[in-house]
Amino acid sequence: MIELVNVKKVFNAGNPSEFSALNSVNLRIAENQVTVLKGPSGSGKTTLLSIVGCMSRPSAGRVKLQGREITSLPERFLTDIRRKTFGFIFQQPNLIKGISVLDNVMLPAYPLGEKRSHLKIKAMNGLSELNIANKAASKVEWLSGGEAQRASIVRALINDPHIIIADEPTAHLDTKLSYRFMEIIEKFKAEGKTVIITSHDPLVYESSMVDRVVNLRDGQIEG
Repeated sequence: MIELVNVKKVFNAGNPSEFSALNSVNLRIAENQVTVLKGPSGSGKTTLLSIVGCMSRPSAGRVKLQGREITSLPERFLTDIRRKTFGFIFQQPNLIKGISVLDNVMLPAYPLGEKRSHLKIKAMNGLSELNIANKAASKVEWLSGGEAQRASIVRALINDPHIIIADEPTAHLDTKLSYRFMEIIEKFKAEGKTVIITSHDPLVYESSMVDRVVNLRDGQIEG
């Protein structure tokens, strides 16, 4: 269970450009379900996702993970929570240039001390699932946009996270690969994982496997 209580997020506080991205958001996200955050550009979806995933802190309010308040934890503890609990799929792949696809995929797992031989098998299996195993030795700058997005999906899953956070994950995928991505999400749901997605894509938010759609507008939850 993830719970947000009266969460606010203000950018550039005290400046003429002050902007309130989230306004007193109260939200409970159930475990082992697929939740989609839906809304127009600027509605606060990505900001909300970053707070849920411990990537940023709210300006006010509380965030609880499994009943434990994490709002004011020191950064080193938040880093540990992010690494062990969450897998992140961003709209922009954010892969590290100059190294191979395989090394990019394995990178988040190195701090956890798993043997490289085991990691390589896991990474290659993930790349095969998304039909890019043939790109494992390629540098990421040689990939197409869709290939880079698929590599970032495999990277997000390398630590077998309990909670998967995806920001517009199908934005750079064609229809066939978008359906393949949703099949993978369905598999995670069957394994008992929690999935939180922001999306403008009807293929995502109208999917039968989605348990709940949360509509946001102007930093608030509608309905």
